[in-house]
Amino acid sequence: MGQQDSSPIATKGQRHFSVSPNWPRQMRVATAAAYVDEPSVETFRRAVGTLYPEPHRISGKGDRWLREDLDAALDRLHGKEAAFRDAAELL
Repeated sequence: MGQQDSSPIATKGQRHFSVSPNWPRQMRVATAAAYVDEPSVETFRRAVGTLYPEPHRISGKGDRWLREDLDAALDRLHGKEAAFRDAAELL
């Protein structure tokens, strides 16, 4: 008997992202959209300023979103208080 492939298979219309504990601290729009699991960059951009924070505009680099700003927006969206992410915040 042959060995079966256990890797996930994406069917049409599905997206597969690897879940990484190492998302970058600052993200370009496509990365930020994937991080919050929006189906497209356009959908993410439409929600910026309402569900998601405005980007930081970096001269010569363009728009960047900070991971902690996106996390705080997701916490608010789900009715959770922002979790303490640094022990210094407790002081």
